[in-house]
Amino acid sequence: MYNMNLNTALYNYLMDPKNPLYNFTLGKVYEDIGHTAAAASFYIRTGEFATEFEDNELLTYEALLRLALCFEHQSSRVFTVKGTLLRAISLMPERPEAYFLLSRMHEMCKEWQESYTFAILGENLKEHEPKEKLITNVEYPGKYGFTFERAVTAWWIGLWDESLYLFRELDKNPDMKWNYITLVKNNLNNIGNNIFKEPILYYDLYYEHLKVKFPGAINIKQNYSQCYQDMFVLTMLNGKQNGKFLEIGCGRPFYGNNTALLEKEFKWTGISIDIDKNVIDEFSKVRSAKTICADATKLNYDEILEDENYDYLQLDCDPPIVTYNTLLKIPLESHKFAVITFEHDHYIDYHSEIRTKSRKYLESFGYELVVANIAPDNYNSFEDWYVHLDLVEKSIIEKMKNISDKSKRSDKFMFSRIC
Repeated sequence: MYNMNLNTALYNYLMDPKNPLYNFTLGKVYEDIGHTAAAASFYIRTGEFATEFEDNELLTYEALLRLALCFEHQSSRVFTVKGTLLRAISLMPERPEAYFLLSRMHEMCKEWQESYTFAILGENLKEHEPKEKLITNVEYPGKYGFTFERAVTAWWIGLWDESLYLFRELDKNPDMKWNYITLVKNNLNNIGNNIFKEPILYYDLYYEHLKVKFPGAINIKQNYSQCYQDMFVLTMLNGKQNGKFLEIGCGRPFYGNNTALLEKEFKWTGISIDIDKNVIDEFSKVRSAKTICADATKLNYDEILEDENYDYLQLDCDPPIVTYNTLLKIPLESHKFAVITFEHDHYIDYHSEIRTKSRKYLESFGYELVVANIAPDNYNSFEDWYVHLDLVEKSIIEKMKNISDKSKRSDKFMFSRIC
């Protein structure tokens, strides 16, 4: 309708100058040829005349949005843009477009908290694609536009984990417009894919908040794991002494290590494997475990494993496909592991099927998924925790089991209160 030429739009307007639709159409024609001042005047007239007709609330609303866009393109009318969009929201608070444009305007002005707030309000609307359509494109992309604005501004107000999570969720969306696809990928590259910071450590002051207390827990002064994997193993095995482990992808001997506490305080023994020679050299100097420097996918585990049953198997290689291929090499038909932690890194590998495949595979050998989607925060799940039903008490399993699809922040999972 508004794609008509200027002469036609002027003719219609002159024939009926108080017709709100003719005013709106002429305003859009002027806007399209760059005369935003003239366009703004006709959008204002649209709103004035629309009040004289029934069922023109939506046209008035759209005229306010176009008026705001005209002022936005003039660059120096920020206050007016915000006021116009607030007027549009007050007119039709159930529609999403004005919330999005206002969130975007606040973001452009580096008013991060205001932008974040309007993005949240927009996300929570009941309808993001209203049945009553607007006549023109007002630059509202759909619900993912709110998610994008929230992701951008979350970063600037210190919600870094939330921001990274939202950008990754956006990256999964196949329906985004190309410019948003580019923006999302650029933001992911700038922020980085590595969420891991310092290990989330346990200290003796936290003992009273442990959800399930086990023998020896009261004597632990500090643990070493990234996300309480060592504390989980001890919980599931009721504080077992003199246990045995197979640690694949051992990493450093203490920092972020899952078996250091078991060996140091609970007298466990085991085998630690890593492909990095420098890691193994460092490990061998300060730890008692037998070490192997090798590609874990090329080892003969029938020769390495001396016992039928082990208490703990750690699988943590990079990338996740290597972890999965290593799992396939473990002779699970002849060796059982009481507890297994499997790192699927779903937070950065959501297009793959590693998590799904590993779950089906382990379950086929009698392992039960006790904790799914462990994360260092509320968003970025990277690991699943299993037990073998023949080797772990069912009463403990019932106390600890949580296999929902949601990410589980490890400290919230392990403690009754965050320490």
